[in-house]
Amino acid sequence: MVSNKMQQRETRSIISDSFVQLSRASNESSSQEYKVLNISRGGLCFQSSEIFELNEKVELNVTVKKQSILIANGRVCYHNVTDDKNTSHYGLSFLDHFIDADFIRQQK
Repeated sequence: MVSNKMQQRETRSIISDSFVQLSRASNESSSQEYKVLNISRGGLCFQSSEIFELNEKVELNVTVKKQSILIANGRVCYHNVTDDKNTSHYGLSFLDHFIDADFIRQQK
């Protein structure tokens, strides 16, 4: 039997002063920091001038107001080109940990 229900997306929240530090499998010796545009319990959207491949796996450290709130593994799950041709927006899905939804609500 097929369900007609659509899977509900998690609520995304804009949190100021938040960044994600990413380490790519192809270059484990260095990591870069990117501005987080929005965040949910299971993932985030970040802005980058670098190119990431869909399904690329990364190690990540999410920082909000200079405090690390999540260290996890993630996967690039979408890419949106912006009006500024020098940057793109990428979505990351957290693979092994989630952010506490109460924490996200408190940051609004």
